[in-house]
Amino acid sequence: MLTAVLILLTSSFDLFLIVEAGGNYRFCQIITPVLVVLAIVKAARSVRIPVLGAFPLLIWLVFQVSFIPVAGFWPKSFGYCLWLLLNLSLMFSYVQLFSDDPRSLLTVVRCYAYSFALVASFGMIQFLLPVLGCGGPLVTQWWIPGELARVNGFSYEPSYFATYLLIGFVFTGSLRRNHSSLLPARSLLLIHWLTAIGIILSSSRMGIFFLFIDVFLSQLRPWLSFLGDLLRLRMARFKLRALIPSFLSVAFIGVIATGTSAAIENNPAVALMFLNGTGISDTAAHSVIQREDALSETLAVFLQNPLIGRSLGGVSSAIADLQGDKIHSFEASKEFEGMSVFAEALAASGVIGIIPFVCFLVTTFVKPLRLARVACPFYSRLLYALLRSLLFAWMILQFNQNMLRPYLWTHLAILASVYAAALQSVNMSAGPRSSS
Repeated sequence: MLTAVLILLTSSFDLFLIVEAGGNYRFCQIITPVLVVLAIVKAARSVRIPVLGAFPLLIWLVFQVSFIPVAGFWPKSFGYCLWLLLNLSLMFSYVQLFSDDPRSLLTVVRCYAYSFALVASFGMIQFLLPVLGCGGPLVTQWWIPGELARVNGFSYEPSYFATYLLIGFVFTGSLRRNHSSLLPARSLLLIHWLTAIGIILSSSRMGIFFLFIDVFLSQLRPWLSFLGDLLRLRMARFKLRALIPSFLSVAFIGVIATGTSAAIENNPAVALMFLNGTGISDTAAHSVIQREDALSETLAVFLQNPLIGRSLGGVSSAIADLQGDKIHSFEASKEFEGMSVFAEALAASGVIGIIPFVCFLVTTFVKPLRLARVACPFYSRLLYALLRSLLFAWMILQFNQNMLRPYLWTHLAILASVYAAALQSVNMSAGPRSSS
C-alpha cells in the first residue's frame, strides 16, 4: 500500500528524487518494480484479473520494441520502450493488488485525490516564498527573477505542472457535482480549489484555458435544465439552489477577471508579460511558433515513414535529421522533441503500428462508459470522474509532450483498478439465482 501511495504522490516529480542514468528515471518509476513483484506473486497465488486495455497496449509495446533499430539514436528508443513497459506494469500491479479488495481500493483512490492537494500546496509555497524574500525552491522559470515565480511544483516547467493539476481539478470537480461519497464534500471542495489556484499560479495559458473549459461545461447542465423548466412553465419543479454552484463558479471567474483587469490597468506591462510568446498585441510569438514548428516537424517525420514510423523514442532523432543535425546523447535530443502526443504516436508507429494504440484509447473509454451505466452509484460516479479527467488530460497533451508522463499512467492505473472492481461488483450482483 505504501509503495502504491508513494507512486501516486511522486508521479509529477521531474526535478526531485530522480536518478540520471542516460535518461532520467523518476522515483515513482524506480519503485514500480517493487509493486510489480508483489502483483506477480499475488496473481500467481490467485486468479489473475484482466487489465483494461492491456492487450492492445502490449501489442503496441511489442511493435515499438521491434523497430528500435529504425531510430537514429536507438538508446532513447530503448529507454522509451522501458518506460512504456513500466507504465503497463504499473497498470497491471494496481489492478492485481487492489481491485479485488474494496477497502484497499478505496484507500488508494482517496490518497490519489489527496496527492493533488499536497503537490498544489507545494506550488503555492513555491509562489509565496519569493514574494516574502525567501527564495523559490525548485523554481525553473520566473516572471520577475527572484521575486515572482512561474510555479512549476516538482515538474520540469509550469505547463507540465498545470497538466498534472488539471487531472485533479477535473476529477474532484466531477466527484463534487455528482455527490460522490469517496471523500467528504469539504475535502473535495478543498482539493478542487487548491488545484485551481495551482493552475492559475503556474500561469500556463493552456492549463488556465482548459480549467475554464471544464468550469463552463460543468455549469451548462443546470442552466439548460433551468431554461427548459422555464420554457415549460414548470419553475416549481426546479430548485434554485441547484444554481448556487454555477453562481459561485461565475463569481470565481469574475474575481479572476476583475483582478487581472485591475493589474493591467495599473501596470500594462503585466498584460504584455503574460501575453509574451503568443503574438497577441505585438508581443513575441515564440511560444506559438515553437509549437507549430514542432507539430509540423512531427507530421513530416510521419510522412517520411508512413507505414512503420521511427519508433517511440526515435521521433526526436528524426526531427534532428530534418534539420540537418545528428543526436548522440539524451540531453541533445531534448531540443528536437515532437509536439502533440497523438501526432507523436503516429510518427512513432506509422499507420500499421498506430492501430493497437487507437484500440487502447477506444477501449479505455468505451468499456468504462458502458460499465458506468449499469454499475452501482458509487462506482458509476467514480468511473465518470476518472474518464472526464482522462479526456481532459489527453486534450491538453495535444499541446505538450510526451505521452509517457508518469501521472498520465498512474491515472490510467487507477481507472483500470476501479473498472475491474466495478466489473466484479456487477458480475456478483448479476450472478446465478437459485431456482424456487
